[in-house]
Parts: sequence; structure tokens; C-alpha cells
Amino acid sequence: MEYKRTYIDGYNVLLKISRLQRLMKSNSDAARRGLVEFVRRRNRDKGHVVIVFDGHGDTVGGGSALTVVFSLTRTADDWIRYQLEQDSHPRMCLVVSSDNEVRAHAASCGARLLSAQEFITDRSSEKSDAVEMHLKTRAVSDSEVRYWLREFGQEHRGEDGGDGNG
Repeated sequence: MEYKRTYIDGYNVLLKISRLQRLMKSNSDAARRGLVEFVRRRNRDKGHVVIVFDGHGDTVGGGSALTVVFSLTRTADDWIRYQLEQDSHPRMCLVVSSDNEVRAHAASCGARLLSAQEFITDRSSEKSDAVEMHLKTRAVSDSEVRYWLREFGQEHRGEDGGDGNG
């Protein structure tokens, strides 16, 4: 399904990615930038993505299809709930959060839901990557090897890799 807008509970997702969770302890800006890049790579069919972080912070990226906001005086959860209430088509929105209250509110508005873990492990938008990986890692049959050796004008050199001239 294509979405008009996706709201991501920033820290909720960031803290589920172990390398970003570790980075958060020493460099929170870098951890947030890491999440933005992670989301940017997965932004197929998710419409305009809004990553919402609690509190205040420095701008950490964004672009035409992705916005990063800080909730300032309220929580990111409250910010997302408010935006869903204001949206004229909440059924065309996706909410990414593992927070039960946010999920319940999003469901009551008709929005689609993904938990933070589901979002992180979702590979449906990366089908071409999976096909490519399969092709790169599958075993090659002997007949395929013989075919390509003939195509490139090389003779089969035996199992030991030598040229048969002992």
C-alpha cells in the first residue's frame, strides 16, 4: 500500500537498532542522523515521512520526502497523536511506534501500524535487493560453469584448478 504520510516515533525506533543505541550514548546527533539515513533507504511507498524526536535538538537532515521534527514542549507521542487528529485522511497514514498508547490512538483514527521492530526488519521494500543477493550467493551448477567456460572460450581445467599439464 502507498501511504500519504508516515509518522515515525524517532527514539522508539532508534533504540531498537543496536548500533544506533550504542552510538546514542556518546553522540546523540550522529545516532539521529543514522536513523534518518536508515529511514531514507527504506522510504519506498511510505509517502512523506516525518521522524519525530522528543524534546529539542539540532536539525539532522531531511529533504523533500522526509522531515525531522522535535516535539519541543510535548512528547513525540503527543505530537504524533495530534497530527493524526488534524490529518484529513488518517487512513492513508502509517504510524511506526511500539508505544501502546500511540498505536491504540492511531488504530482508532484508522491509520496503519508497524511496530518499531517490524519497521526495522521489514524487507518488503527491498525485494530487488533480496533477488540480487540470492543470485550472488546461490550455488552454481557444473553445467552453468561449463556453459560460461565455453562462452568465454576457455576449456574446462579439471577439479584441481590446474591446466592438466601436471
